[in-house]
Amino acid sequence: MVINIKKYIYFLILFLLVSSRILYINLYKKDYYKNKLELQTKYYTYGLSAPRGKILDINGNIIVDNIKKRVIVYEKNKNISKTQELVVAKKLSKYLKDNYTISEDELAFYIFNKSNNIKLFLTSDEYHKLKMNIYSYNDAKDIAIKYIKENLINNISIEEKKIAKIYNLMNKDYSYDKKVIFSNVTDEEYFKIINESIPGVSGGYIYERIYPYEDLLRSILGNTGKINKDNKDDYLNDNYMLSDIVGISYLEKEYEKELRGKKAKYEVLSDGSLKLVENEISGSDITLNIDINIEKELSNILKKYIYDTKGKVNTEYYQGSYVLVGKPTGEIVAALGYKLDEKGNINEVTSDIVNSSFVMGSVVKAASNTVGYHENVIIPGKKVNDNCVKLYLNTTKCSYKKLGLVDDITALQKSSNYYQYINALKVMGYDKYTYNMKVDAKEEDFNKYRNIFNEYGLGSKTNIDLPNESTGIKGSKIAADLLLNFSIGQYDAYTPAQVLSYINTVASSGKRYNLSLLNKENTVIDNVDITKDNMNRIQTGLNNVVKYGTGRGYVTNIDAAGKTGTSETLIDTNNDGLYETKTISTSFIGYAPINEPKYTFVVISPNISSNKRQNNYKVPINRYIIHDLTSFLFEN
Repeated sequence: MVINIKKYIYFLILFLLVSSRILYINLYKKDYYKNKLELQTKYYTYGLSAPRGKILDINGNIIVDNIKKRVIVYEKNKNISKTQELVVAKKLSKYLKDNYTISEDELAFYIFNKSNNIKLFLTSDEYHKLKMNIYSYNDAKDIAIKYIKENLINNISIEEKKIAKIYNLMNKDYSYDKKVIFSNVTDEEYFKIINESIPGVSGGYIYERIYPYEDLLRSILGNTGKINKDNKDDYLNDNYMLSDIVGISYLEKEYEKELRGKKAKYEVLSDGSLKLVENEISGSDITLNIDINIEKELSNILKKYIYDTKGKVNTEYYQGSYVLVGKPTGEIVAALGYKLDEKGNINEVTSDIVNSSFVMGSVVKAASNTVGYHENVIIPGKKVNDNCVKLYLNTTKCSYKKLGLVDDITALQKSSNYYQYINALKVMGYDKYTYNMKVDAKEEDFNKYRNIFNEYGLGSKTNIDLPNESTGIKGSKIAADLLLNFSIGQYDAYTPAQVLSYINTVASSGKRYNLSLLNKENTVIDNVDITKDNMNRIQTGLNNVVKYGTGRGYVTNIDAAGKTGTSETLIDTNNDGLYETKTISTSFIGYAPINEPKYTFVVISPNISSNKRQNNYKVPINRYIIHDLTSFLFEN
């Protein structure tokens, strides 16, 4: 009796375990096992691409959109032979228009595969080494391809070149990808090809990006393309398919997860027809801080003055300018870089705002004054007589002219170099300047400047939402003369984006926000170590620059603040790798209105003057640009 009870208990426990497992599978894992069964018993295919999300400006205008194109595609069957593929390529080649291009590599690849016999392209000795495993197959193939390029590709006919082009299109990228053979086909061409019922060939649609404002923001909007083999694992881990089109640069890459769409899913039925299982889903739209109306006006202004400037005195090395419009809290409202090529055509190079660095000159003096306040070497309101500085074994350094008595405010207004030189000497521990004095600088003296400059954004990341942001170029040598240069913006180099971050920080009274193109709430990423009173003095000095000083005439329709800058730069003019030609670059930063800043702005014109000794005239292009830009921004 005891034994029977034990058996009953065992069977009861077993029954409960099996029942609970069945219940668990039916309630919680039903979809999982259903999908596994479907994967084993059904075959699915997917659309060629899915519509990505649109990119909009702050007012809802479409900056990047999609266009749907009819295409002819080829999908490789694992059982198809090279000979059969060549037949397919020949059938499709008659539809290839004459404006195609084909490379030597493509021709060699075609000839090699058509022959299906590597021995034809090797010497007896090379073939012997292959058979003896002295050469790997890939080594021998490289030798064969080289032989084909040198001896056979010039003999191929026009008709066969077309076959070769199609054959390469059929075999590029991953073997299991659907390959787009023809895009932008007419309805007539499309149906002709489909009606031929060529093995592996079918029709479909792809979505391609279009850019309504091609010459404005194109370089920072980025590009889309196939997944790179180097980072395919990252995409696969994020549920991508290797045939997906993804963002590969700039904003398209930065906001890939938001912009990506989902392809349509089809079940392949027993008769070869397709049954739609899941509709394609468009990616999410994103909205930028960019105002396309400001961007268009800026484009008109820049083009006008770049063309007007080129050809004037000393402009033989001038190629173009960069302009940014932002807000103190980090939003980028407009950004544009234009550069002339050798033929005189203007090219959009806005991506340079994060990639290229320039010596900025006196625009940095607000940050230099901050160093003076921080190190207690500036007494607010105390005047000094503008003069020159001569250090031992160095040339004499002066302001651009004798400026008379200056203090911390008027030194900004008049752009006194001497004022900054004296402060730099004090930072190094030399309270009194004497002619031809010997001065030693230490790395910590440079760090005192760089730490404050970094707080403003100069020489540090702006956290802009673009990949691969440069932090500028940091000088490596330590010398007193170089620290004096640093204090007037003649040593380290900064990106235009960093300079925008800098003037934003001044306009926001010391709070530095991250820069952003996407319309989102920005965060404070740093605070300048400066008192409110000293920041007010800097802002007053910059206001006086525009009212009475070196920036007079830049902004005339609203009360603004700003700072001009001029720097000497060495450039390589004959592509020999040596930077031997001295040029002058100019810059301007500003914001307005003075009390509640709405916009900040930066303009940089590299190599505006060839700096000839007899005439170092600089076309005042920055004044022209800023005057017209601010007239538009504050026209009401």
